[in-house]
Amino acid sequence: MTRFYVNEREIIPPPGIKSFEEILRHVDGNQLPPNSVVRLVSIDGNPIIQDDLSKNPAALIKQMESGEKVEIITGTVDEIVRDSLAEAFAYLDRAEEGIPALAQNFQANPGPESFEGLRQLYEGFYWVNVLLSKLSDKYKIVLDEVIVQGVPAGEHNKKFISVLKQLMDSQENGDMVLISDLLEYEIAPMVPLWKEMFQIISDRTAVTR
Repeated sequence: MTRFYVNEREIIPPPGIKSFEEILRHVDGNQLPPNSVVRLVSIDGNPIIQDDLSKNPAALIKQMESGEKVEIITGTVDEIVRDSLAEAFAYLDRAEEGIPALAQNFQANPGPESFEGLRQLYEGFYWVNVLLSKLSDKYKIVLDEVIVQGVPAGEHNKKFISVLKQLMDSQENGDMVLISDLLEYEIAPMVPLWKEMFQIISDRTAVTR
């Protein structure tokens, strides 16, 4: 029989609950403290990816029924914001350090590892862009009213998205020199701007690094 835990405290779901979404709704409505949300769900220690909840519900139900322990970990909104900001700053630090070498690789003879680094760069900046949008929406921060180095943050963000598109187009066109130039002269100088934008959000949300 599968046993259910919320923050290491065992709970007994009501009869008739047959899906993960129903369990999460039950936990959300009856088990969560104020200002808290679900941070992690795992079955027998294996974390459940958010996409699995919508794409593979039948597989999840089977996994849940055959598992011994379903754990639901919660946290406050402030904790999640703090962790997200810490991850953003850490990613930007890594990007700032790695972009010059990646640009140099594309000037020479880029191999599979260079294209993998470029893919990770796309994914990382997509994530920080989504995070910036979500945090600014949540805390009612209008990016066009936030000035970063004399320019509205919204304008910085629009330019970055445009440059990122150029970077993707140059890869599709096989223009390695342009990839290198965009990384070195466009993307790299924007990383400190991203850091400053996230620091402003951190200050305005009163959530410290």
